[in-house]
Amino acid sequence: MIKIGLFGGSFDPIHKAHIYIAKFALEQLNLDEVHFIPTKNNPWKDASFATSKQRIEMIHIAIKDYDYLKINTIEIDSLKDDKNFTIDTIKQLMKDHPDTEYYYIMGMDQANSFYKWKDAKEINKLLQLVAFQRGGYKKDEIKFNEFNFIELLNEPINASSSDARDGHIEMLEHDVLKYITNHGLYLETIIASKMSEKRWKHTCSVAKLAYEIAEANHLDSMKAYIAGMFHDIAKEMSLDETLAIMNNHFKEFIDKPQPILHQWVSRYITEIVYLIDDEEILKAIEQHTTASIHISQIGKCVYVADKLDPLRDYDSSEQILICKKDINEGFRNSLIDFYEFSKKKNRDIDKCFYDIYNYFVEKGEI
Repeated sequence: MIKIGLFGGSFDPIHKAHIYIAKFALEQLNLDEVHFIPTKNNPWKDASFATSKQRIEMIHIAIKDYDYLKINTIEIDSLKDDKNFTIDTIKQLMKDHPDTEYYYIMGMDQANSFYKWKDAKEINKLLQLVAFQRGGYKKDEIKFNEFNFIELLNEPINASSSDARDGHIEMLEHDVLKYITNHGLYLETIIASKMSEKRWKHTCSVAKLAYEIAEANHLDSMKAYIAGMFHDIAKEMSLDETLAIMNNHFKEFIDKPQPILHQWVSRYITEIVYLIDDEEILKAIEQHTTASIHISQIGKCVYVADKLDPLRDYDSSEQILICKKDINEGFRNSLIDFYEFSKKKNRDIDKCFYDIYNYFVEKGEI
């Protein structure tokens, strides 16, 4: 008889600890396989942050190197829109695979409250319950023994999907993180811990506006959103760290004014730390303060969104409407506004700006 461990959860997203527990259970319990069962409608949670399709794809990515780890979409594939209950899943699995011995794996926090689960006693009769150690949760001996749990002797797990969403990207497998950032998932919470609240609010506002402008111009709005979310990721980095990255990777621009160095460093951090590999997104970040004669349409969306952020201390609503109607006209207006404002305030203008201004404003190129 084949022995299969069932590991249910939202997996929003799946992280390294999920894989560790699955492998640990397989070894300690001498299982043949462990199946991840992403829930469609978790009875303990109100909503997921990623779509069912995205959660499934992330699980496939995370387990791709392990033949004994599988994914079972029985709950996702259900035609019901009600909450998924484990008892229904188990009954269906046992009906479909009567010759399989099942072990249901859960954290110690869930084991302690298992008596609250729908038809808990019946579940206990149908299969073997298994609990793994979670940091901060001690075993409730009475409940543990009542339901005949097997205790996994793993190192206590402190990781959670919410921690990963809140910026602890070290908990994520490399390719899962790459999937997340390149699909624009959880970005608002991921970067929240990396900057001040004021900078974070500006970042989210710019990303939202860039998305709206791109969408109105029939461009790739998700690319604009992602670039907007990362455009200032290095804005509050220390000068020493900024100069070190500039010296190692962008030496030709190291003499540029300090306030604009973050555009190159942000591009670097986005690519190296957050694994964004789309060159159009990276270029949009790299050019969001200075622009370029080679700036893409997505780059223009991010450039104007940064300049016209509604959180700034002036009314930009009219210019935003122009950008949504025609990004090229809106971009030219932003260049003109910058030029006139800088002249009025007697601010130095980088010489590269004149080439850009001449190209897009004087010559009218798009």
